[in-house]
Amino acid sequence: MTNTSLKKLLSVLLVCVFLFLLSAQGIMAQDTAESLQDKINENQQRIEKLREQQAAQSEIVDALKEQDDAYQERLDALYAQVDGYTSKIDAKNAEIETLEKTIRDLEKQVKKINEEIDEQNKQIDITYDLLSERLRAMYIAGQTTEIEVLLTATDFSDFLNRTELLRRVSKHDTDLVADLKVKIEQLNAKAQELDEKKVEIQEQKQVLDDEKYELTVARAELQEKVDEVQKSADEIEAQRKANAKKLSDLVDMEEYYEQQNEQYANTIDALARQASQGSGEASGDNFTNDSGFDVSGSGFICPLQYPGTYISAGYGTYPSGRSGHTGTDYCVSGGTMGKNVRAIAGGTVILVKYQTTSYGNHIMIDHGNGVTSLYAHASSLLVSEGQTVNQGDIIMLAGSTGNSTGAHVHLEIRINGNRVNPANYVSLP
Repeated sequence: MTNTSLKKLLSVLLVCVFLFLLSAQGIMAQDTAESLQDKINENQQRIEKLREQQAAQSEIVDALKEQDDAYQERLDALYAQVDGYTSKIDAKNAEIETLEKTIRDLEKQVKKINEEIDEQNKQIDITYDLLSERLRAMYIAGQTTEIEVLLTATDFSDFLNRTELLRRVSKHDTDLVADLKVKIEQLNAKAQELDEKKVEIQEQKQVLDDEKYELTVARAELQEKVDEVQKSADEIEAQRKANAKKLSDLVDMEEYYEQQNEQYANTIDALARQASQGSGEASGDNFTNDSGFDVSGSGFICPLQYPGTYISAGYGTYPSGRSGHTGTDYCVSGGTMGKNVRAIAGGTVILVKYQTTSYGNHIMIDHGNGVTSLYAHASSLLVSEGQTVNQGDIIMLAGSTGNSTGAHVHLEIRINGNRVNPANYVSLP
């Protein structure tokens, strides 16, 4: 075998080995991507299930919160009644205390009057003794008839009356006896008046005591209701906190799976960059410009080919002014829901994803030379992974799935895995 033939054989063998390695790497990359996609789909199912559980837990928490609020309203109303009864009791206590003070003052006045009566009685006794001495002297002097008149009196009052009749008694004694009689009558009248006033006030105090007792009983009954409602409210609050904890745990689990998905998505982006590397220029068989639609200077067509198509949200900024919009949103005047969405260029479908969050139902196409496009929020997906599509082919129907406030087509274009502004590559029809 000549050297030339040997070189040719070695070259063929090297080419075969190289092609085999490329094929093996492609198969491995494909298997890895499919495996990661399976994990994403599995995690997405878990997330959807967790969200269903969250919704159920949220309903329970909301219901318990409403019930807790209702109990709190009842508690507030009952506490208000208790406060009202307490105020009334305090007022009654103040009235009772005032009456008790009045009674004590009256008792002091009665005691003082009684002491004055006792003092007057002593004076009367002294005067009586003096009169007795005078009468004895009169008796010794022989004035028997008048003495007998005085000594036969039935009582002291009668004695005083008879004394007044006796002309032989000195005017000084007569005036003294009359004055004592008036004072005694006045003191007795005052004592009787105070006793009657004391009885009246004691009766009023008894009425207030009865009212105070009734208020105290009513307050105690209300306090029992307050305690009962408070117990129920505490139980409801405990259930609400327990459910809120479960809800928090579910949110944590969802965030965990979302983070995993983000990691898987980043890995898929890396694989996509490896699978489709290039200058990022729109060239080759996927940009034949024979779709029949107007093509931009970059070689792409608009995903919506309808009169009145417009951009509802530009790249980088949402209509609200919030930053972070990763693509361009296209709509059709008069309604976008269900409109045909077309491939902006030919290529291979590398991702078909159904989900209820973020992009919603979406598709990614590899156009070669490092160029990929993503179409999101579809109501229906019409292609499958691995399928080859031509520029202008209908790949899905416009919708509002995922994080969307209305029907539109969210378009993203990546160059070697990096997002760029679609408006620089796509023109409106």
